[in-house]
Amino acid sequence: MIDDIRKFFAEKLNPPEDASEEERRLGIQYATAALLIEVAKSDFDQDEMERALIFAMLKDTFELLESQLNELVSLADKATQDAHDFYQFTQLVNDAYSYGDKTQLIMNLWRVAFADGRIDRYEEQFIRKVCGLLHVSHSDFIKAKLTAEQMA
Repeated sequence: MIDDIRKFFAEKLNPPEDASEEERRLGIQYATAALLIEVAKSDFDQDEMERALIFAMLKDTFELLESQLNELVSLADKATQDAHDFYQFTQLVNDAYSYGDKTQLIMNLWRVAFADGRIDRYEEQFIRKVCGLLHVSHSDFIKAKLTAEQMA
């Protein structure tokens, strides 16, 4: 399992300079999935509604087949279990996402946090840290939270 995770990080999260567009696209998908999974885990209670929402978001965002989606979530889940921090995920997002994409990701993180009907302090703390690492303004952090709350 450790070898699978190391391989995941080497291939998906740290693509070489000469990586193809496809490899870079897969890397951002894994990073996004990992951040969504991590916010669901942050309150130490992974709710089935949160997991279903994560699957739906990833499927809609990246237009994946069911088999691709299952593989993506499985690998991202393994990666979050072994990760010491989430900087490697946010670094990929910073490299690949526009500011608008980043604020959308923050809103999606809030949507996952609200999926179980409540916001845990650890969920909010996680999203706040990600927001800082993605250089998303505090006002956009608040707007994303309020929008996600209305959607819940």
